Amino acid sequence: MEVAQDFKDLLRQAGQLVRQHRWLLIGAFLFAVAGVVFLLPFDPLWAPKPDVGVNPTLRHLATELRFWGDYQTGSLLIAGLLWLLGRIWRIRNWRVAALACLLAATFAGLEVNVVRFTAGRPRPSVKVPDRLHGPTLDTDYHSFPSAHSATSFGTAGALAVALPPIGVPALFGAVAVAWSRLYLKSHYPTDVWMGAWVGMLNGIVFGSAARRLFCRQASLSMSTPANPARQPSAGSTIQRR
Repeated sequence: MEVAQDFKDLLRQAGQLVRQHRWLLIGAFLFAVAGVVFLLPFDPLWAPKPDVGVNPTLRHLATELRFWGDYQTGSLLIAGLLWLLGRIWRIRNWRVAALACLLAATFAGLEVNVVRFTAGRPRPSVKVPDRLHGPTLDTDYHSFPSAHSATSFGTAGALAVALPPIGVPALFGAVAVAWSRLYLKSHYPTDVWMGAWVGMLNGIVFGSAARRLFCRQASLSMSTPANPARQPSAGSTIQRR
């Protein structure tokens, strides 16, 4: 089945990329951690405050972005629509890119959720001390890192590498989703920063894996000669009188 084979090929290529560029990826991750340390003093600014001067229009916009930036209504929808269009118009690269952004968002979401469920950092809107409370299933304590930021940047990052004309606008959408999490006091800046980095790293890996498959497919197409039109040989020519 084509979809299963594409998933398998993307995972294989992604694994090779991680092994080949592991030190670069580790360096990028350490940079993200350093950013958390730098931004941590600014997190108290996101403590709950009375809604004085809150713009209702911006609040409504942030709420909409929060909904459409979720994994189910954002990443799955984008990947499914892109794959379907690629199927209808017979554009294989679109179908592969759709699977790449789906894998990037899925892996990014799984990675941050492991940390969120384990760390137990309360959201800014929860009126408790900002510290790590340990493993919990209470979503009020799933602040670090931001899953919305991770999945949206994973989706956009993969598309930006695999299909830049589609991925670049998607990156602006991911930034808007990250802003909505801050505006609604659902996350601290460090949560959004780390989630975005996790998403982007996954997106770059799977987007690059998709591009490798594009190049391989193009090479195969170029190396396969077109079937020449069958011409009758001189010896087989039948002369008619």
